[in-house]
Amino acid sequence: MAQPNIVIDTPQDQPRDQPAELPAPDVERPRDADHPPTHVRNAIPAIPNGYTPYPSKSIFKEPDEDFPEYAERIFSQFLVFTVPSYLQHYVTGAEPDAPKRSQGIAALDGLRGWACLLVFNFHFFFTYTWDTHIGWGFNKQNFGVHKLPIVHLLFSGHIMVAIFFVISGYVLSYRPLKTIRSKSFDQTFSVLSSATFRRGFRLYVPSVVGMFCVFVAVRLGLYNYSNWVVMKGRTVTGTNEQNPIILRTTYIQFWDFYRTLCRLSNFFDWGLYYNNYNPHLWTIPVEFRSSIVLFVTILGTSRFTTRVRVSLEALTLWFCMRWGRWEVVLFLSGLLLAEIDLINDIWAPPSPGPLTEKHANAGPVRQFVHRRHDEIWIAVFIFGLWVGSSPNIGYPYTPGFCWLAKITPAPYPEPHRFPQTIGAVLIVASINNCKKIQKLFVNPLSHYLGQISYAFYIVHGPILHGFGYVLMYNIWGITGRETNFQFLAGGFVGWCICLTIALWLADIFWRAVDMPSVKMARQLENKLLNALQT
Repeated sequence: MAQPNIVIDTPQDQPRDQPAELPAPDVERPRDADHPPTHVRNAIPAIPNGYTPYPSKSIFKEPDEDFPEYAERIFSQFLVFTVPSYLQHYVTGAEPDAPKRSQGIAALDGLRGWACLLVFNFHFFFTYTWDTHIGWGFNKQNFGVHKLPIVHLLFSGHIMVAIFFVISGYVLSYRPLKTIRSKSFDQTFSVLSSATFRRGFRLYVPSVVGMFCVFVAVRLGLYNYSNWVVMKGRTVTGTNEQNPIILRTTYIQFWDFYRTLCRLSNFFDWGLYYNNYNPHLWTIPVEFRSSIVLFVTILGTSRFTTRVRVSLEALTLWFCMRWGRWEVVLFLSGLLLAEIDLINDIWAPPSPGPLTEKHANAGPVRQFVHRRHDEIWIAVFIFGLWVGSSPNIGYPYTPGFCWLAKITPAPYPEPHRFPQTIGAVLIVASINNCKKIQKLFVNPLSHYLGQISYAFYIVHGPILHGFGYVLMYNIWGITGRETNFQFLAGGFVGWCICLTIALWLADIFWRAVDMPSVKMARQLENKLLNALQT
């Protein structure tokens, strides 16, 4: 039923989300027919029967609500909730959220969002072709434009994981380091304690919920067609990634799911675990244990001077590099970048006067660096993109990357992780230090992708497996895939469809699971702290 438009004029000091409270006589006073009021301040107009201007948002039944009304309200709330967050104000009539001022470190959120989108590209295409792993000119062939350095980043996922880890190391280190530099060691302890307590909830709660959704989908038969495509469809000609195994009974399937969760939560196992329900979540235990190493490193070096602390952190990074622990190297690289940026105070508001005088008395090299600051960091950014384009397979034999093989530490279990580490560090450092590059990552689209990035990372795999495999099998059944044009035309159509659905579900998952899990961890921490204090 269409609801009438009712305008309520509230006092200036009345909260907008609360109804104006008035004495009953003021509302019910009869009007003078000769002088009809055109504006009555603080008055609520007559409300038609059955209309509630402030409907309850609770999912539970209200005492004065009958079941049909309750069912209608819940169904309406569900429909509104499924609308993407950036469109909900068109449905509800509420004011859209004011755009936030994105400055400084917020650019890293935008970078994370775009990196997650490129991971989606990688996982979409690497199932159907090996071109995502191979660089331009490898084995004196493979000369496609899409394999050129930098262009290849559009379909290369491993460098994006490196960027994720560097950003995590930077963001997790930034606040503790600020308290250390201000000598607020009690606050340092509180910040590290809180971060350590909440880290597991932040990483594992959304992941477990996402995997449980896959478990339910498997038992509902939503993966039956997908598994047939993998085994007999002849379209999965690239990386045959793990698909959920469909077991005979729900009971057996549940215990398989339980054992999968147990192994996923075993962060003491330093191997990479690709589970059948969502293999992309191999990064979760890697992130957790690397975060713990990061927190321990910050705590252990917190009382030293800046010079000693940075030296110890660099030695720890070298030690991890010496033993091939590339994931910890990435987190500690983020820590060192945060240290350097705080030393240089790059996030402080600019003050042109003193800086100009300071550099006027500097040597010619420092004056040149100051004058060409943006150009230098743009060059570093482009070089980082080039090095980060190092292919996953055969980079020692790929033109433009052979020299990187000579500096890669021998203990690295996956040698391509080393040049991609260099590329990720250079990319993050250049974004932090160049306002012109930051503009690429602080716009509303980048901000939105950054907000939903973790939810997008969790849901995109099940979408590509459960729906994408079937979709591409049927699309290529129509277009064919014998020629490059047919392959790309069908791939583009499928990519658009899968991306749209994945972003939509990521938006819902972000609001339904991701944000509540963050809030839950914070509330649980506060309740436990209050319980100990009473």
